[in-house]
Amino acid sequence: MPTTKVLVICGPAGVGKSSTAYEIARLLAERNVSHALIDSDELDRVHPWPPEGQEPGELARRNLAALWANFAALGHRRLLITGVFATLSSELPWISDAVPHADITPVRLIADLPTLKARICRREIGSGADDQLRRTLQQLDRMRQSDSTGTEVIDTSDQYIGDTAKRIVNAWLGNPATHP
Repeated sequence: MPTTKVLVICGPAGVGKSSTAYEIARLLAERNVSHALIDSDELDRVHPWPPEGQEPGELARRNLAALWANFAALGHRRLLITGVFATLSSELPWISDAVPHADITPVRLIADLPTLKARICRREIGSGADDQLRRTLQQLDRMRQSDSTGTEVIDTSDQYIGDTAKRIVNAWLGNPATHP
């Protein structure tokens, strides 16, 4: 079975994961690079969570496996997946399990606290803004304590999203002319 190149974009809420992923997908499409994009938040957005009788992450793993099977059947061999993934050592195994023969490249986006607060306040206009900011600070704490060996870390605080996306695409593809 062919290798699947998996790009994992992770980081705390408000860092720009989704926006960066959409920009990466746009750049890949411009280069005619076949790919699929999945936001892991949608893989297990159910209530109550975790579903009764299931371990946290199991529903996400099963849904990712099902989606990836469909994308792979179409011939896709590149997957871009976004998520907080606070502790990569516990998150990457279920991704590998769901995507057979995955060659995973993790990239963690970070930003300074004032930037994260401003982005969250701009984005979360409902009653959940305070809760989201609290969760973001907890995510930051967990990320600071986790091992990021082999993970490229990019600070998005003062960086244009297009520049961040180009940097990631160029690193992931290497020479884009040789990667369908």
